[in-house]
Amino acid sequence: MRPDWRADEGGRIAVGLIGFLGVMLVAYVVPGPDFLVVARAAAEHPSKGRVAALGAQAGLCVHMLAAAVGLSAVAARSPSVYDAVKRPVRRR
Repeated sequence: MRPDWRADEGGRIAVGLIGFLGVMLVAYVVPGPDFLVVARAAAEHPSKGRVAALGAQAGLCVHMLAAAVGLSAVAARSPSVYDAVKRPVRRR
């Protein structure tokens, strides 16, 4: 079974894609190590802080896009990987 990443005839997006976008949004807004770089640059001068923030966010967007496209490409070509990603974790 191959994954279908498109919307249905009514233009609705699959629930799995909405969940994926939700996780990506959380990962995007949670502060990480780049926060310290931006804070230090902003403490020196506000314009340096803006440039550091734009650079950090641009890098994060590229990284998330690469991860999403890479996982999609692997899952589309390998049914076993798709099943492993799709299968829910069973708790004991």
